[in-house]
Amino acid sequence: CFCRSLVCSLLFACTPPELSEKNAAAGINLDLQNPLVRKLYDFRDERKVDSLLNYLDDADPTLRYLAALSFASIPDSGAISQVAGLLGDEVEDVRIAAAFALGQIGKAACEKPLIDAFMADDPMSEHQRFNAIVLEAVGKCGSLASLRNIATVTTYKPADTLLLEGQCRAVYRYGLRDSILPVATQLMISYVANERIPVPARLMAAHYLARSKNVRPDSAQAKEIAAGFVRARNSPEVRMALATALGKSQTEPAFAMLSKVIASEQDWRVKCNIINALSIFEYDTVRALVTPFITHKNQHISLAAAEFFIRNGQVKDGDYYWRITRDHPDMPMATQIALFRASNKLLSVRNQPESKFYVIDRIKALYQQAGNPYDRAACLNALAEFGWNYRWIHDKGYTDPHPAVKTAATEALKSIAELSNFYSIFGENARTVRRDLYYYFREAIAGGDVGMIVASSEGLQAEALNYKSYRDTARIGILKESLAKLKLPRDVEAYMALDKTLAFFEERPAPLKPVIPNNHPIDWEEMKKFSARSTVTIATGKGPIVLELYPLWAPGSVANLLRLANSGFFNGKNFHRVVSNHVIQGGCPRGDGYGALDYSIRTEIGLVWLDGAGYLGMAS
Repeated sequence: CFCRSLVCSLLFACTPPELSEKNAAAGINLDLQNPLVRKLYDFRDERKVDSLLNYLDDADPTLRYLAALSFASIPDSGAISQVAGLLGDEVEDVRIAAAFALGQIGKAACEKPLIDAFMADDPMSEHQRFNAIVLEAVGKCGSLASLRNIATVTTYKPADTLLLEGQCRAVYRYGLRDSILPVATQLMISYVANERIPVPARLMAAHYLARSKNVRPDSAQAKEIAAGFVRARNSPEVRMALATALGKSQTEPAFAMLSKVIASEQDWRVKCNIINALSIFEYDTVRALVTPFITHKNQHISLAAAEFFIRNGQVKDGDYYWRITRDHPDMPMATQIALFRASNKLLSVRNQPESKFYVIDRIKALYQQAGNPYDRAACLNALAEFGWNYRWIHDKGYTDPHPAVKTAATEALKSIAELSNFYSIFGENARTVRRDLYYYFREAIAGGDVGMIVASSEGLQAEALNYKSYRDTARIGILKESLAKLKLPRDVEAYMALDKTLAFFEERPAPLKPVIPNNHPIDWEEMKKFSARSTVTIATGKGPIVLELYPLWAPGSVANLLRLANSGFFNGKNFHRVVSNHVIQGGCPRGDGYGALDYSIRTEIGLVWLDGAGYLGMAS
C-alpha cells in the first residue's frame, strides 16, 4: 500500500474536543495570530521552562492556560509547585490545564495537590470535567492508598458520564504503572458487564483488563467479562479489549466464550484479537478453531491466523503448516510466508530433512519472486528461524536495493546471534558462525546505513557470543569512525545504538541520549496559509484519507506536516509498517522507519485523548 500524495484543502472539519464556548466565556482565546499566544507556543517548543513559569500568574487567563498546559509536554518536576498553584485558579479551564499537566509530569509530589483540588462538594455537577481530569492525573502519579479510595467510590451514577470515565481512566493509568488492587480490578469488571455504564467508561475499563500485566481474571470474573462482551454488541472497540482480557484468563468460561464467538464475530478487528487471545489455551483444541481463518478473505484475519502458529505451533505440526499453502496457492503472500516460517521454525533437519529443506527452498524462491520489499523482508525473517541460513540472509539481504530489506537482513542476523541455544545449534561450527556474524555486523556498521547500524550494534551485544573478547584498539576505532560520520539529529537512533555498543565494549556506563540543540522553530508563516479548520487529504491506492488538523494543540507538528505535504515530500512514500489493531506507519524516506530529515520537532501534548482509531502523530 502506498501513500500517493498529500493534498492540503480548506474543507471544514470538527474543532478539537475540549475547545468549547466555555473557553471563550472564560476569556481564553487561543488565537494563533496573537503574538503573545505564539510566544507561549514558542516557549514550549524551545523548552524555556523559566519563561513559561513567569506566565503562570499572568492576568490573562489565556496565557496562564497555555503556560500550565505546556508542562504536559515538558514534564519538569521543578515546576510542580507553581503549576499546582493554578489548581485553585478562578477559571476552570486553567485549573483543568494545570491538573492535566501535573498528571503528565507524573511524580509522587503531584498527588497531594491534585487530591486536595478535587471538588467533592459539587451538588450541581458543575465541575465534573475538572474532577475527571484530576482523577486521571492521580492515576498517573498516585499511591495505592489513592487507588483504593478511587476504586471504592459508590456515589457515581450511570448519568455521571465524565466522573465514571475519569474514574476508569485513573484505574487504567494505575494499571499501566503495574499498580493493581483486587478491588479496582473487580470494579472494572463490574463496569464492563453493566450496560448502564456509559461506553467511554466501559472502554477504559476494558482496556485496563486487557493491558494491565498483572490482571489475570479468575473463572467467576471471566463469566462477567464474557457477559460484558455480549452486551457490547454495538461497541466493537469494547469487544476488542474484552477479547484480549479473556485471553489472559486460562479458565473454562473464558475459553467457552472465545470459542463460541470466533466464528460469529463480524468485525475483523475483534476477530483478530480473538485469534490472538486463544494462545493461552490447549493447542489441539485451538488449532481446529484457528486454522479455517488462514484462508479468510480479510488479509488481517488471514495473517493473524498464520502468525498464531509462528508463536504457538508445535513440532508435531511442523509438516502441516506449509502444506496449507500448497492447497491454497492464491492466498496472500504475507500469509504464505508466515506459514512457511512456522514450519521452518519447527521442522527438524534430523527427523524431517526433506520437508525442512523444501520449506527453506520455497522461502528462498518467494524472496526471489517478491516484487514487494516488505515481502522480501518477511522472507529473511522466516529464514532466520533456522540459523544455518545466516550466509544466504547476508548475501542476499545486504545487497538488496531497498533499505527495508537491508535492515531486515541485519535484524534477522541479530536474532540468530541472540539465540539462547546458539552453541547447541551450530555445534563444532559455533566459533566460525560467531566470527562470521561479527564481521557481518561490522560490515553493516562501516557501510553507514542507519537501519543496519541499529540492528548490528545490538547484535554485537549478544550476551552468549561475548564479542568483548574481540575488542582491541583497531576494532573499536572502526566503530568510533562510523559513529563520527553520523549526523545529528537526523541519525539519532543509529547514533544512540552505536554509542551504547561502544560503551559496552569499553565497559563504561550506558551513555545518555545526546542533547539535540533546539532547531526547526514553528513555521508561523506556513500556518498563515491555512485556517484553524483546514484539512489534509492523503490520496492512497485504496482511496482518500481526510485528516482533521489540531493546530491549537500541536502547531509545530501541523506546520511541519503542511510544509512537507506542499513540498511533495510524502508523494510515493510507503506505509512501511502495519500492525493490525495497533498502528500504521508511513512517510519514512527510507521505507523502513529509520529515515529522517536533518531537523527534529518537539513533543506537543494537548487536551485531546488519542484513544480511538484514526489519530495521526509525527515522530518527534
